[in-house]
Amino acid sequence: MSPSTPTDDEDMAYRVAALPLEYGETRINQLFTRGYNRYVVDGEDQPEDLVNDVERFGTAAFKEQVRVDAAEEPFVDEPGTLAVLATLSAICVKENPKFEHASPRNIQVLYDIRELYVNNLASLIRAHGDGSLQQDIADVLYSKEPGEDGPHPGRVCTGITEMPEFGEGLYLEIPMAAASRKCLVRAEGESSTGSDDGGEILTRVKDNNLYVPVGDFDSKYRDYAERAFKKLLRVQEDGLSDDQLSWLTTNESAITERIDRFLETGHHERIWRNWGRGERTIRVLRRALSDAPNDVAQKGEFHTAKELYRAVTAYDAEDDWESSVTDWISSPSSLAKTLADHESHSAVTIDRDGRVNTYRIGRAGTGAEQIEVREIEDLFELPCMVNMEERLHEKKPVRKDLYNFARMVMWLPHYQDSSLDEIVADLKDVFSRWPWYDEQETEYQVRYEFSNTIDGDTPLPMNCDNDDLQRYCIGQDQCPYSIWGSLPFPDEMYEQVEEESAGPTEQF
Repeated sequence: MSPSTPTDDEDMAYRVAALPLEYGETRINQLFTRGYNRYVVDGEDQPEDLVNDVERFGTAAFKEQVRVDAAEEPFVDEPGTLAVLATLSAICVKENPKFEHASPRNIQVLYDIRELYVNNLASLIRAHGDGSLQQDIADVLYSKEPGEDGPHPGRVCTGITEMPEFGEGLYLEIPMAAASRKCLVRAEGESSTGSDDGGEILTRVKDNNLYVPVGDFDSKYRDYAERAFKKLLRVQEDGLSDDQLSWLTTNESAITERIDRFLETGHHERIWRNWGRGERTIRVLRRALSDAPNDVAQKGEFHTAKELYRAVTAYDAEDDWESSVTDWISSPSSLAKTLADHESHSAVTIDRDGRVNTYRIGRAGTGAEQIEVREIEDLFELPCMVNMEERLHEKKPVRKDLYNFARMVMWLPHYQDSSLDEIVADLKDVFSRWPWYDEQETEYQVRYEFSNTIDGDTPLPMNCDNDDLQRYCIGQDQCPYSIWGSLPFPDEMYEQVEEESAGPTEQF
């Protein structure tokens, strides 16, 4: 008798959907097959029905009430179908040209899709079976770590029961022999003694068992399901051929149209994470300064509020949301107040030393001269690049030098829409000036660097304080430029810098 698979066994499908981190790609793909089979009728694929349901799921994720309601009533009634629709919706978003150069962690839409998936999954699990699936999940959530006397040979969770003597609600029953540190649950807040050990202990003990409030199970499982969705998404992405991906993104339109509509109407907070009113204002000011004649105002220079206001009033807003920002700035004094309100923004610097306050919109603290880059050759205006070029005429390159050079180029705005073949050709043209140049080797190295992402993020170019750049640096106190401050890198790069500077963040 062959073992059951998620494709043909409902209980197995629920188990793999609930605990995908415990299974390999084969089982997960069998779960997807179960979902895809719903779109086969009398042996015929029904691709239009699949796309319609993907669009229905993806657009529903924009609605907060739908996401909330899914925790009580499933939006999708079957685990395989749920896994397929949620992952394909997320793939449609990631493939949207608007997000081509964005880190997935910055795309709010992906978090909304994941929330709808997690809530939907939780309500499916709650309604399925006799509680044995929840026990299986609890076995994973509360099992001992490798350093805690090894795995327990029996069940970690032997029951889910009411315990009136401990209060209302359900409790997980965990034998003392199977208990791990994860079973110790405390209420949020300080303890009654005011110590830093946390709040009141909620885990109870009776008859050689621990009893863990089921609310802790719900919290721990939500964290698990969010991490699990990332694995489901990766397996789905890996399993799609180029033709299948192209077919999906070509035929999907509703999710794309919804994203476009939010952006056109200025609801950026629905699309991007950490997008507030201050961010919108600074974005418009940057664009206004870029469009302004140099004798009016310039980005990166200090100007009075009156000068900045002239640039704003002269700016031809491209969208309704931009018009709402420029309308909000009604006078030089209102602009000055707005900038004072957003002084903590990394792009705003206010100089209060003079008779009149002056303001700089750019990148805080750089003070670096700007370099206009129309072609790769313009990078050699940086003194460090000049020194590198001279050295490369004498010696073969250190590998990091060329990789860093490629990273600088890949972030330049006018290469954002270029094909990889165009970029490689331009880089080969630059590299061919050096005597050690080998066309095939250079092409291989450049293509490797462009495919070498870091957790999905484009690697950052080195900044001036990088140790590997010191061999070419003329001294930061002597140089009017800085790599991150002088080159016209897009805002997305600086957002990535800020995120990485802030330490580990939630990964999508």
